[in-house]
Amino acid sequence: MIKNIIEHLRSRSAGVQALVAVIVLLPSLSRPLAAAVLSEQSDQYQWRLCPAGRLIPLRPGYTDASTDPASTEIRAETSRLVAEGMSQFSGDVEIVRGRNAIRAEVVTYEDATGIFNASGRTHLWDGSLIWAGESATYDLNSEVSSLYEGRYWLQNGRGRGHAGYLQHDRPADVTILTDVDYSTCPLSDEAWRISAAKIKLDHKSDRGSATNAILRVRDIPVFYFPYVNFPISDKRKSGFLAPVIGSSNDSGSDVRVPYYWNMAPNYDATITPRILGDRGVMLGTELRHKGQRSRSEANVEYLPGDDLRNGEDRSFVALSHQQSLFRGRGRLRGVFNNVSDDEYFEDFGRSISATSQRFLNRQLSFRYAHQGTRINALAQSYQTVDNTIAPSRAPYRRLPQVTVDHNFRKIGNFLPSISSENTYFERDGTVGGGRLMLAPALSYEYIRPHISVVPKFTLNHTQYLLDDPDSVFDDNESRSVATFSLDTKLFMERQFSLFGQNHLQTFEPRLFYLAVPNVDQGGLPRFDGREVEVSFRNIFRENRFTGGDRIGDANQVTAAVTSRLLDTENGREAMRISIGQIYYFRDRKVTLPGATRIDDSLSELVAEAAANLGPDWNLRGTLQWDPNEPRTEKSAIALRYRPNLETVVNLSYRFRRANTDIEQTDVSMRLPLTDSLSFVGHWNYSLPEKRSLDTVAGIEFESCCWGLRLVARRFLRNSEGAFDNGIFLQVQFRGLGAFGRESRSFLRRGIPGYEDPFD
Repeated sequence: MIKNIIEHLRSRSAGVQALVAVIVLLPSLSRPLAAAVLSEQSDQYQWRLCPAGRLIPLRPGYTDASTDPASTEIRAETSRLVAEGMSQFSGDVEIVRGRNAIRAEVVTYEDATGIFNASGRTHLWDGSLIWAGESATYDLNSEVSSLYEGRYWLQNGRGRGHAGYLQHDRPADVTILTDVDYSTCPLSDEAWRISAAKIKLDHKSDRGSATNAILRVRDIPVFYFPYVNFPISDKRKSGFLAPVIGSSNDSGSDVRVPYYWNMAPNYDATITPRILGDRGVMLGTELRHKGQRSRSEANVEYLPGDDLRNGEDRSFVALSHQQSLFRGRGRLRGVFNNVSDDEYFEDFGRSISATSQRFLNRQLSFRYAHQGTRINALAQSYQTVDNTIAPSRAPYRRLPQVTVDHNFRKIGNFLPSISSENTYFERDGTVGGGRLMLAPALSYEYIRPHISVVPKFTLNHTQYLLDDPDSVFDDNESRSVATFSLDTKLFMERQFSLFGQNHLQTFEPRLFYLAVPNVDQGGLPRFDGREVEVSFRNIFRENRFTGGDRIGDANQVTAAVTSRLLDTENGREAMRISIGQIYYFRDRKVTLPGATRIDDSLSELVAEAAANLGPDWNLRGTLQWDPNEPRTEKSAIALRYRPNLETVVNLSYRFRRANTDIEQTDVSMRLPLTDSLSFVGHWNYSLPEKRSLDTVAGIEFESCCWGLRLVARRFLRNSEGAFDNGIFLQVQFRGLGAFGRESRSFLRRGIPGYEDPFD
């Protein structure tokens, strides 16, 4: 390259004037060597507490922005060019070639080898790396740079440090450093760093590895790593994850050492040996696969010879698969769960919802929808986890269930449709058999902007083919019931101003009439039927029972009204209130086995409300009031305050009347105390029992490059009143990994709206 420049100058015989075209000798164009602050507005949220910019040397560019990036431009105060030999440039030398650049006091170039040697306050920009040190060499042919005694910065991310020697191979995009420090902290506040004999940074895979490394926190050595692998970006790579260390009042010490295996871009595994001090060694494995139209996951836990259960082997298996078929029109889903014993979740579960599971689902389902046709197929069974439940009281197996629904083309405003279901039910020791349902329907749709009227007539026919060992039911039972409904809605609106803002208020009354004759169904079995829970949505159902075993008789009208308050500028719903009730014109006679007839003339009054109280506050509430008692059957209210990602406060109350009344309060929050310190907490309290069900309290500390989470938790393990206590300490070094006992999962469950600051 220099040889060509020299030959060009000799042919022009123009001296310095021609040299300016390629080598700029004007000192005024040389940029200062002082560090420049680079804007990093695209930094991820997790780096928000770092300084606004990094103090790193600013890369020189071409004098003319339109210069071909494949060309080389050299600027210097003085130069000595040798056609075949050593050329020298001195005095604020800057060499630019594409994204690469060198700045130094003196730069020599040997034409025969194509090697630059730079010395004196040397800076080098080489793709993924910035270097500032005493001296450097750059091989123009192999694009390998070698640097000595200086500081370095990663172009992507916040990694930086010091090295005695550094070599960067640009084609391979690999950096080797020896006698090196690495940190993601700013130099002004280096909370942690890794000191290693050797560090290798693979910029293609965005992973780094270190040998003979020492983790130092505030210059205090806290951990020695013979070998450690760490990320320099968010890309996945095989390697050991941070160990998890904790304890349990039931299992003793708890140590987990996860290994992540990135087998391919679309599937991976996490293998976790877990040492339980009082029980033994458990092996956990999580496998994940993601195809173009599928997703699969397998979780397996196995504990051979539990010392607290007389050497019993214990295990848990959870498999799931989802598959998209027929260009997205169909979806296949499979779920399989199995547990070795009925106390597994009580011993190893992490919440009351996990420890109180009574049945584990196993199913294979298929759904298809296209041009008005919907097909659903299901094969389903359960594993009973609660051994106090007799087999004759467990849910029925469906082997299988197939439903087909089809909406025919409209004939004017008439919409004909048909629904069918064919299910075979099976359960040990009780009646089973097939149930075939067929329900043709015809509706008429009169829809205008201000009103909609939809009458609908349905004929429901059900045929049973039963196998009853106790001979209680006939082998062949059938039922035919006609249903008529009339759904009418009005839409009214008005504009008005409130607190200086324009709003649109809607008023949406609705009347829903339902007529179903009383057909004796006492001779039919109960496979999947139950009464529908009362809610605002369910008071418009055509059947007060789920499943197909009962079709409730009815002569009733539902009266309801909804009003919304909309901001006309952005369409945002500021408030919504709905209230409704069913008026019965006769007693309901169709019941489930063991239930009593209902003769109330009014249903529960159901109300729902939602309000967005400004950009930060959100309020939700429901109420179900029984005028026949009179008393409140169910109520709930929830208030959320969330002004930003760091702050969330949830307050809620819920009441439900049952055999044992449920009345609970729930308070959860993440509340910043300072810019770096936040409180996290969750308190679920039962008012009738006057005891806490789940209590979480802790602190989260954040800085630019590290964070700490310390959380204490106490939750109810079982219905006998046993509690589990735990303390979770986790330290996160950003750009390196986390150490300690993970608490993120139950914080996300217990604090709706919680954002993990360490993500």
